[in-house]
Amino acid sequence: MLDISSAELTGANDQLRAEAARQGEVLHSLQASLGHLARPADPRAGGDLLGLTRALEQLVRQRESTRELTEQILDQLPIPVFLKDRQGRFVRCNRQFQQFARHSRAEIEGRTIDQFASRTWAGQSHEEDQRAWSSGQMVTSERRLGHLDPPVDLVVNRIVIRSGGESYLLGFSIDVSEQRAARDAMQRAVESAQAASRAKSDFLANMSHEIRTPMNGILGMTELVLESALAPQQREDIELVKGSADALLTIIDDILDFSKIEAGKLDIDDVPFDLGKLVRETVRSLDLPARRKGLALACELPRHLPRAMKGDPGRLRQVLINLLGNAIKFTSEGAVTLTVTMRRALEERCEVEFAVRDTGIGIAPDQQTLIFDAFSQVDGSTTRQYGGTGLGLAICRRLVILMHGDISVSSEPGRGSVFRFTVPLGHSAATPTPAPAPDRARAAAVPLPAPLPPLPVGRLHIVLAEDNPVNQRLALRLLEKMGHRVTLADNGIDALDHALRGGVDLVLMDVQMPGLDGMSATRSIRQWEAAHGGHVPVVAMTARAMQGDRERCLEAGMDDYLSKPVDSVRLREVLARCHGQRAGAVIDWDGALLRLDGDRELLRELAALFIGDGPHLRDSLEQALAAGDGEAAQRAAHSLQGVLVNFGARRAIACSERMAASLRDAGGAQLARALAHDLAAALDEVYAALDSRLASA
Repeated sequence: MLDISSAELTGANDQLRAEAARQGEVLHSLQASLGHLARPADPRAGGDLLGLTRALEQLVRQRESTRELTEQILDQLPIPVFLKDRQGRFVRCNRQFQQFARHSRAEIEGRTIDQFASRTWAGQSHEEDQRAWSSGQMVTSERRLGHLDPPVDLVVNRIVIRSGGESYLLGFSIDVSEQRAARDAMQRAVESAQAASRAKSDFLANMSHEIRTPMNGILGMTELVLESALAPQQREDIELVKGSADALLTIIDDILDFSKIEAGKLDIDDVPFDLGKLVRETVRSLDLPARRKGLALACELPRHLPRAMKGDPGRLRQVLINLLGNAIKFTSEGAVTLTVTMRRALEERCEVEFAVRDTGIGIAPDQQTLIFDAFSQVDGSTTRQYGGTGLGLAICRRLVILMHGDISVSSEPGRGSVFRFTVPLGHSAATPTPAPAPDRARAAAVPLPAPLPPLPVGRLHIVLAEDNPVNQRLALRLLEKMGHRVTLADNGIDALDHALRGGVDLVLMDVQMPGLDGMSATRSIRQWEAAHGGHVPVVAMTARAMQGDRERCLEAGMDDYLSKPVDSVRLREVLARCHGQRAGAVIDWDGALLRLDGDRELLRELAALFIGDGPHLRDSLEQALAAGDGEAAQRAAHSLQGVLVNFGARRAIACSERMAASLRDAGGAQLARALAHDLAAALDEVYAALDSRLASA
């Protein structure tokens, strides 16, 4: 029998009570931190050790169950997820992360990235971890696993989270390989399309040059022959040659215009013009082909038609000529009528409707939806009666859309067609002038203005820089016939030498020449003038007629631009402007009057409009430059340029064109701001010159 004294029993009982109190404290602490997992036990004084043990076992089981549930959820996620402590040790990771790291959970958890990843990867991870810890914000980085086949692109995200008073780094990565491949494929497609567009533009520019160069010789020499004494049969034959050459040039221009529109390289002007005058002149220009077919050609204008409106007269005339020409071509008897109607008036613009009616063959309903498509024709068979490329109406439609309008057709086979298009045109300060009653008479009844005598441009010493023998002879004949002295240079080096030698009033410069091209020669002339003073006018005379060719010539320092084939009328206008520039004139009033067929009243009206509207355009330009809005500044410069050409203000035009060219370059904003001062001074001179002209009128 075990003999235990009373003192020993008392000591053992005290030890049991102390152990019970310690277990109660542990349980209370566990309950406080995980109160949502178990009910707090209530150990009585002295506590039941068996009850405490059971409570602890239940808490452990619940914690294990929660851990298993969390891990199952993480393992089902389709992306790698990991959790690190402040020392960089992995606390948790899911199945996707194990597959990505190619290590088991036991090999990852409790370790740092240095123990199972490459030195480069580990170094990048430490740097990104540190950024996340220091910023407290989401840190995103891109990684490429180039050692895999195929390579994998990842986006890795890190953010600091807190739980139970501890901070952890939560990370997850997303595989963006497909998105990156799609983006790269799209970038390659864009670059390929841009390269194809550049190749197309280069091809068209070269074709334009190669075709227009011989066309210049054909048309020019034909014009010279027709001005000589010919037998009736010879004249008829030469006129057939000229007609065929004009038709070929029209086809070439149609193809180039269509290509420009497709490439988005065709600009629409917004300048003042006389709408009624434009319509009457357009109809009058087609009177001869209508009379040859025995057709009545008429135009109907509203009684109250504003004298001056704003828009693009050149493109508007192009659409009208195309529609009227088609109507004449497809009508064998009857009449063709152009009707102009003023539609909805807005605050700054009004909608103007143009309708071309004919009594021709008409168009079948199933063909009416196709005729505005490129290269589409009502009759495309080999036995078709009417020629053409099928581009005319497609160009019309796209030009009308560029002018913010719409075009449609209504037709009945055998009874004729009506083509309607509506475009918004801007108002001007001019008061609408009452027009005569609608003119239903034939256009031939409208009297032609009396032709103005040739401008006295005086005798000029001109350097002709041209390497093509046919074009040399043509230009020499035209210039000598006008009474000028011509020095021939068949390459850019000789042209530069003659220009710098002095005593030259004008250089007609071809762009493509051997030895030194025309643009490089012009830049050399301008550099020499910057150091020594003086200014020799240089006019491009080139077969390059694509969008941007004119701007590049002007940016190189040329004063004007003539596209081949060059006719005597346009050449005479350029020489007249050169004469005005040589005399020191700010504007070319006589040249402007010539372009308006001698309409002095309209010229004065346009001058007054520009004096009133010009400062607003200049303010818009300066505000756009100050705000760094290159697109708005380019539009304002282009608008100024479009108005200034009416008055032949060469210095102001050159300034605005150089500014527009600089704004198209990525780093040209600073140059544009410097040119703004020159443009402001040139505009002040133009305003003063126009005021003087109006005061003396």
